[in-house]
Amino acid sequence: MEVFAIMLSVPAAFIASLVYCFILTKLVMDTESLRRAVLGVSMGVLLVWAVEIVLLVTIGAVRSRAIIGPAFYAAHSAVFVLGTPALANVLVLWPPKGVLRWFWAVPMCTVFGVALVLLQYGVSEALYGVEGRGGPFS
Repeated sequence: MEVFAIMLSVPAAFIASLVYCFILTKLVMDTESLRRAVLGVSMGVLLVWAVEIVLLVTIGAVRSRAIIGPAFYAAHSAVFVLGTPALANVLVLWPPKGVLRWFWAVPMCTVFGVALVLLQYGVSEALYGVEGRGGPFS
């Protein structure tokens, strides 16, 4: 069943990225203060994602959770939800007003979204085991 969900995440990420990037260019692009605020928050989310990747590559999910505590999984879940929109914000809103047009950002966001889904499965299974049973924190 997981494979089916992962396969469905590709078109879902594509459609969600397409709609989000289009709306982003129409509603946020022309309001400078909103654009800067959204861009700042998005850079923070991507920074947390980069720190998480470094932790996962160097010490793994279980040791990261043991060292940081429950905040690790909370931050991981926040990055899972906010990561793709944050990338879209950076790609579309970066000065000078949109380094990439929104339709070029959509495929990049789709790939990133699917990668976040795979990362979510990996971290969740490492921490809590398959179906929430058998992991060190289940």
